[in-house]
Amino acid sequence: MSADTGAVRAGYPAEDVVERRTLLLGTRLFLAANTMLQGAMLFAYLYLRSQDYNGMWRPSGIADLSATPMAITLLLQLGCLVAVVAATRVAARGGAVRAIAGLALLLGLAAGALRVWYQYNLGSGWVIKNGTYTAVSEMWFGILIVEILLGCVWMVSLVTPGERATTSAASERHLRAFAEFWSYMLVLSTLVWLLVRLV
Repeated sequence: MSADTGAVRAGYPAEDVVERRTLLLGTRLFLAANTMLQGAMLFAYLYLRSQDYNGMWRPSGIADLSATPMAITLLLQLGCLVAVVAATRVAARGGAVRAIAGLALLLGLAAGALRVWYQYNLGSGWVIKNGTYTAVSEMWFGILIVEILLGCVWMVSLVTPGERATTSAASERHLRAFAEFWSYMLVLSTLVWLLVRLV
């Protein structure tokens, strides 16, 4: 049984099912476009890495990226995702999701704030003018910060009274779409950090 068929049998009007399909399609198109952007960043990073510029890819004086703050950040992002999935299931049963969505929002905001702190506390030598390694890496981290904070804005619209939180069906379809977006961001954030730290 498809998710759409299940939604109809659960009592959601057919127009809600159509709106959910449209929202999920729009989210996936956005993620596809974002993948092209991330692919361009990956190409730039690996191309510049391959050139090495006479051993100047990681010039001396550049501090290693600290693992503990980033691990905490990624755990906060994971906690946000778990809360969103739980809220989606509650909404599918017709329950109120504002409290769980509020918890997800707080975890997402904490992850975003810690990412901003991390960006400005990378350690010695981490300035854009210090070569291609730091320039590309900091720009990539900055893009991720923007996208995560935009995700938090989306979550705000699910917590506050408004069109996206008027019915369980509306909340459920937005939470489901947000869960796909946030899963993507969690995987991407992890891979980018590991790449910049290890390659």
